[in-house]
Amino acid sequence: MLTGAGLSPFFWRVQPIGWLALGALGFWIRSAAFGNPTLALALTTTLDTLGFIGTSAAAVLHVRHAGQARRLHVLAAAITACIVGAFLLGLLGTAIRELFPMGASAVMPRGTFSLGFVYYLGVLCIWALAYYGFSAELEVRTERLSEAQARQKELEHLQRQVEPHLVLNTLHAIQAEIATRPAHAQELARQLADYLEYALDRNGNTLRSVQEEVAAVRDLVGIQTQRLGERFSCHFAVDGATLGKRLPHMTLPALVEHAVRQGQRAGGAPFRVQVQVWMRDSVLEIEVDNPGHLSGTFDPSRAGPVLDNLNQRLAQCYPERYSLTMDQQADRSVIRLSVHGEPSFA
Repeated sequence: MLTGAGLSPFFWRVQPIGWLALGALGFWIRSAAFGNPTLALALTTTLDTLGFIGTSAAAVLHVRHAGQARRLHVLAAAITACIVGAFLLGLLGTAIRELFPMGASAVMPRGTFSLGFVYYLGVLCIWALAYYGFSAELEVRTERLSEAQARQKELEHLQRQVEPHLVLNTLHAIQAEIATRPAHAQELARQLADYLEYALDRNGNTLRSVQEEVAAVRDLVGIQTQRLGERFSCHFAVDGATLGKRLPHMTLPALVEHAVRQGQRAGGAPFRVQVQVWMRDSVLEIEVDNPGHLSGTFDPSRAGPVLDNLNQRLAQCYPERYSLTMDQQADRSVIRLSVHGEPSFA
């Protein structure tokens, strides 16, 4: 019944239908009980309309404040609202009954406040149970859908991570080094194998530790160094307190690969990429900088498929608790990632 923005259209379809059905049943019961259709119609239209308005308002308030109160507080407020609502509807029903004569076939005496109170207390409690039951079920389904979407983005991300040219160039380099520098060729083959194994992990590990991410970046740097030679270098400054923190898979490699491409385009030789990772209170901070100048305002969705996919996965893991920005500092462009707290799911 809930969506990220509020009550779903399904709720607004079911809510009036439910109260109309209850009104039809209530009108029939009141007609038989009081022997006066006019009285039954007055009670039904007045009390059930107020019931519809009250429960709709309660649902809207619940959506607006759902994340601001504990479940026990919400339950206590719901019980209190049901009792107060039933009490007021019971009083109003008693007052309306005093305005109309009882029919000859009436089986209910005047002044039956307690019966009206019990009737509407039951109606409101059943409505509350049904509403919260459906809401809880929908929240579970929404969370599962969010996880499924994140998994799908992860698969798309894996397909984009390993560039064929990187693999082919590395394989050619290994082939060329085998005869003259076998130890170096063996180390390069190990780095490529480790990097591919990490990048193409199909075990559903959506989140990986900073330590694993740094290890993957070191393998990537080794591969890129072989391809670019002495004109490329990479410096790491990683706070040990961050090593156990978790990030979406291939976050650091994506940032470093982007920095390497930007550094190459800058045309300077040699060029250096710097990677810094540290904690600021409960915020994990990452900076990757490279030579070059920004061509305009940074927008992750337009910075290439890798950063676009990374930005979407960050939004899944850290909804409204992360920032991915890039700015200019002298002759270097700096991409910054900040994530607050723990990821929403593993």
